[in-house]
This record gives sequence, structure tokens and C-alpha cells, in this order.
Amino acid sequence: DKFYHLAKEQGYRSRAAFKLIQLNKKFDLLSKAKVVLDLCGAPGSWSQVAAKNCPVSSIILCVDLCPIKPIKRVIALQEDITTDKCKAAIKNHIKTWKVDLVLNDGAPNVGANWTKDAYSQSELTLQALKLATNFLAPGGNFVTKVFRSADYNSLIWVLNQLFKRVEATKPQASRNESAEIFVVCLGYLAPKKIDPKLLDPKNVFEDVNDGPAKKANVLQQKKLNVRHRDGYEEGITMLYKEISAEEFVLHEDALQVLTDYNKIVFREGHEVDEQLLEHEKTNEEVKECCKDLRVLGKGDFRKLLRWRDSMKE
Repeated sequence: DKFYHLAKEQGYRSRAAFKLIQLNKKFDLLSKAKVVLDLCGAPGSWSQVAAKNCPVSSIILCVDLCPIKPIKRVIALQEDITTDKCKAAIKNHIKTWKVDLVLNDGAPNVGANWTKDAYSQSELTLQALKLATNFLAPGGNFVTKVFRSADYNSLIWVLNQLFKRVEATKPQASRNESAEIFVVCLGYLAPKKIDPKLLDPKNVFEDVNDGPAKKANVLQQKKLNVRHRDGYEEGITMLYKEISAEEFVLHEDALQVLTDYNKIVFREGHEVDEQLLEHEKTNEEVKECCKDLRVLGKGDFRKLLRWRDSMKE
């Protein structure tokens, strides 16, 4: 793993550092951030990146349940982000300052129940967001890891109520086989009052134990007040699946393919796949969409469906 070795060479505590480096390169998150809050930050690699890229006088707080070894220019807090005690500890350090950037690369302990892991990840993200709303400056930014799951659309809906721009992306340093993606939320709207239901997992997400999932349609948007699990197939959350371009074009249920799979691949040395790849309608946009189905929006899915129809002809 090249990012593991790069992390060792450059003194970062984990390969995760390169995820933030790549996100920062794309969105310029750190260059003007005077106060940064790194939630669930152990062992501290994201805070290391922040310390290297933020203005010299910046305040950087790294919060985690686990102890964090000292990092130059970083204040480490061993706290539970869901508690008032944590909120008070943060306030004690930043005083009257507002936070420009909140980071959340936290994840629950991954076990055998993939669906529940994704639900726990969504809850953790919502808890991080709830804490962030207490400290973010108007126009501030929030970056969080999520698993693409049945609760994903609900989470994105919530984020869109609070930020001007919300974009899902997958940095190169994030392993292809991982179901994690990162959501970058830019321009905090700083509403005077937030309805508590908006940040309540019981209201936002349907209970994970409510039974088997229904088949999803990637072109359907799940509304916040819909309580049934209108999500991905059971087990899809963490399992990485690829399908060949030929199989996608010939499949009787293209929508289900776009729901269930992570990537459409053009196999080298395979005659049909190579013909599809070289077709004039297989432009760069189509190729990019095929690389990671999990971060696409409805417009992108429609492009792939139109491309598939033209290939069938």
C-alpha cells in the first residue's frame, strides 16, 4: 500500500492523512482555517495535516475517546463527542472564537453486521454534526466520513439544510474496496435556531432492526420523514462489487445494477468491453461515472442509463 509507506516516510501517524491532503487539494479547506476541530481524530494524522497547512496562529483541537500522543501546534482532548463535558472542554479552549472547519474521520468498530455498522456510522456523523453546529462560524465547513447505506440520502438531506454546498467524493487514498466516502459541506448557513428533530437519529434514520431492506431505485430520493427503509440491499454497505461494462449493458435491470455495485469496469483483453470503451459515446464523463457509482447523483445515473441504451443499439 503506497499510502501506508508514504505516511511512514513523511511522519504521519496513519495513511488516513492522505485522504485529508487530497480533499484539501480539491477544496482548499485549510489555508484560511484559523480554528479547526478534528473530531474522533485519534491517532491524530488529520490534525498533523492541519498543523502543516493551516495559518501559523491557528487553534487546532483533536478530540477522541482514546488518548492522543502530543502533536506540535495541536491541543488533544480525550472526550466523548456526544457529551456536554466535551462541549465545555472545547469552549474552554476556543473561548469566544468560532470554528472555521470541523473534521470527522471517525468510524464505529466494524463487526459482522454490515447494515448496523453503516447505521452506527450515520449516527456518529449526525452526532459530529450536532456538535459542529454549536461552534461553526457562518460560512464554515464540515468534512465527514460516511458509509453509503440506506440512511445516506437522509443524511445528505440534513446536510443540505445547513450548508450552501454539499459534495460527496472519494479521495484516491481511500481504498477502492472500502464503502467509505467523504462528504464535504461548504458554507455553513448558521441558522438562528435548529429544529432538534433535524439532528435526532431516531427521527432522521429508520431503526436498523426494523427488518429486511427493500430493493432501491437510485433515481428515487428518500425524504426525511419517510420511516421505512427504502435503501440498498442487505449487506451492500461494506461489500465491494464490480460488474463489467458488457454485463451492465446486457443486464435486464440496469437500475438495480447501479444500486448494488460500486464500479463498472472495462476489462482489458475482452473484445466487447474494449469495443464499448472505444465507442465515440464513451466519453471521459462516462468513464469517470463508471469508476465509483457510490458518489454519483441522479443526473449522473441518468447519463449512464442513456449511455447504456445507446450501447445496446
